[in-house]
Amino acid sequence: MSQPIRCFDGQAQPHEPFWRARNAAETGGDPELEFYGPISEYSWLDDEITPKIFKDQLYKLGNGGPITVRIDSPGGDVVAASAIRSIMTDYPGQITTRIDGMAASAAVIVAMAGSRVRIMDSAYMMIHDPAVVVFLAMLDIDTLGRLHDQLKAIKNGIVATYASKTGLSVERIARMMADETWMSAREAVALGFATEIIEGGQKPANQVKNLAFVNALKTYVNVPPALLSSSEPAPVDDRETREAQSLRNEIQIILCKETP
Repeated sequence: MSQPIRCFDGQAQPHEPFWRARNAAETGGDPELEFYGPISEYSWLDDEITPKIFKDQLYKLGNGGPITVRIDSPGGDVVAASAIRSIMTDYPGQITTRIDGMAASAAVIVAMAGSRVRIMDSAYMMIHDPAVVVFLAMLDIDTLGRLHDQLKAIKNGIVATYASKTGLSVERIARMMADETWMSAREAVALGFATEIIEGGQKPANQVKNLAFVNALKTYVNVPPALLSSSEPAPVDDRETREAQSLRNEIQIILCKETP
């Protein structure tokens, strides 16, 4: 099996879970899975290991009963998000998704897998055309071709999913994605992307210094200024890290960034 493709500059290792599981004893209620950070720093293209880890943990944690999936994520690998949504959809129990701080890009795909989508009053959602950012990876024609074909199929699926979930037209969803649309909690509920606002909540701040989280956020165009100002990473005085960051900025490979 080939080495997984790194999508975002960060500290995670291949096949390492990027979610946290908390059982009922820890939460005092339903068990929870937390996606507090990127939806995988590595692509799940051709990855059979990490999806199995996630599925096994979901089914063991939930045991067929209700489970809450909490999200504060700038997005990540759209292939991983699509696979996670499929696994969550097949789970026999009720899944409630809860957006604590942000569900952007691929994280929205995960959020929409819930039968209920709850959102903190201070939180945001964002949708845009599917894309992939590859960090320091040499991709051959076959790999690029598979990425292109898979992203096109995923885009069609995302549009259909969002339209079905929200009641908005396919054409409107496609325009919103092409425009990189950010939604406040109230806008998300009004447009049908969320079902309930959680009033009086406080947005968690535990991810603002996560390198991959910040780097993912800065690839977007229309980020609300308040989010960027609260997400500045601590300065790093490391020549190799600075050079890697410079190279990352130069070799971003964006696929399937087409206007519908």
